[in-house]
Amino acid sequence: MNLRNITLLILMVTGLGACESLITTIPESKLPKVESKLVVQCFISPQSARINVVVTESVPLFGEATESENVVFNAVVKISDGTKEATIPFDTESLLYTIERAAFPIAAGKTYTLSVTDGKRSVSAKCTVPRKNVAVKTYTIDSSYNASEFNPDTTLTVKMSWQDIVADTNYYRVRASVDLEYSIPAGTTVQEFREMRIRNRFNFNWDETIGRNDFVSDANLDGTLFTSPIGRCRLPGVIVYDFGNDRKFTIYPKSKIIMVTMDVYNTDVHYFKYHRSLELRRNSDNPFTEPALIYTNITGGLGCFAAYNSGQVVYRP
Repeated sequence: MNLRNITLLILMVTGLGACESLITTIPESKLPKVESKLVVQCFISPQSARINVVVTESVPLFGEATESENVVFNAVVKISDGTKEATIPFDTESLLYTIERAAFPIAAGKTYTLSVTDGKRSVSAKCTVPRKNVAVKTYTIDSSYNASEFNPDTTLTVKMSWQDIVADTNYYRVRASVDLEYSIPAGTTVQEFREMRIRNRFNFNWDETIGRNDFVSDANLDGTLFTSPIGRCRLPGVIVYDFGNDRKFTIYPKSKIIMVTMDVYNTDVHYFKYHRSLELRRNSDNPFTEPALIYTNITGGLGCFAAYNSGQVVYRP
């Protein structure tokens, strides 16, 4: 080994040692003291059947989450439109604070205040429901089949368009789901084995094309005809049960579409910024980039209280 290589090796070892020393010698007294905060998540809409509020608490620095994911069970949760107020009760089964729409209707154009307290900490937030919704103008529903020997599957695709609301600043989100009837195997023995028909709802996942996905704003695109990315939903596949002794049973799903539901949300800015920040956090897998901050409009805490107005179309074969 020549002198130049020896020098480089010494520098590398010295640098690594310095990094390790920096990490291990910071005293705990110099670390920031971060207290646990209330975390609130609630999205209201005139079309939603219920108002659901998730209340948890953040994990302090070097803390650990509990099995119940830090759900706060004893909070007092209230929602108000400035004239009428309702206390939202806690549901032990869903671990949500929830109330039916009939008990507290949400109206387009109104501003709502949400307040949460657990006796020690109090937080609040405001949001305004967008006045208008948009209708799906056109849509295309199709299917494709992948005949791969190792992973054959049938995929249902959907694409839709809508007209931007002129003169307003708008933020949109597209969503779609399919209600499907199909066959699954039932029974654990040869004698009991049979085909059973069930129904389930599956959500579509959206392709990302040139940075676009299911969230879009009309910045510099006022009055434009918007088109969604392609949404994809993988349908149930063939299931083969082998009980030995050449006793094999094949269950073909024989999928039947009951309906496809397509939504375009006209959201407020809080809904848009919060969900976009969540996406940036999920996509920031580069260890050398700074972590993306999660947007919040909760005064005194974390999370998001936001609103949307949904336009919906339902396709039934």
